[in-house]
Amino acid sequence: MARKRKADHDTAIAAALDLFWSQGYDASTREIEEKTGLTRFTLQTAYGGKEGFFLDTLDAYLDRAEQLHFPDPETCDLAGLADWFESVAAPDRIPLIDQRGCLAFNSIADFDRGNAEINKRVQRYLRMFEERVRAILDQAASNGTLTPTLSPNDASRVLVDLLLGLHVTIKARVDDDVARQHAKSIAALVRSWVHT
Repeated sequence: MARKRKADHDTAIAAALDLFWSQGYDASTREIEEKTGLTRFTLQTAYGGKEGFFLDTLDAYLDRAEQLHFPDPETCDLAGLADWFESVAAPDRIPLIDQRGCLAFNSIADFDRGNAEINKRVQRYLRMFEERVRAILDQAASNGTLTPTLSPNDASRVLVDLLLGLHVTIKARVDDDVARQHAKSIAALVRSWVHT
């Protein structure tokens, strides 16, 4: 019985990811029910309501970002990091104009700063990305391929800010070329740090 409930939870979370990606937290409880197959009663008893379910969905999104999306310091060098930034605005990854894009970034905009649970997840997202990037930069510094213009700590913070700015550009764009040009500029900056 517990195994079936877990499968139902995973299926509901996967469906909720699609819904929250396209509509953000504004998705209605009725839409959540229709998309996930969960009832209002289950939303309330199993998750504590819509916000609790959203938090579980956001946790799953962050797990997925950590495993599949963020650059991996074990396999990524500076050139790979530059390519990764370009890929954020690649045609196959950029959301459609009417979609909302990165769920973690949108949570920053959808909730005020007083929501402690959202704040924890936003901090997780930012810390996770910064740690990944810092590890790549530390590795480049130790093997002599990083031009010493900024410390790895400072450079990783700059790249976190640039990623957030890129998400704003993606969300605010009129056409996809604008976002791609911004992503290329960030990639060019990273490539300029390669010591030759």
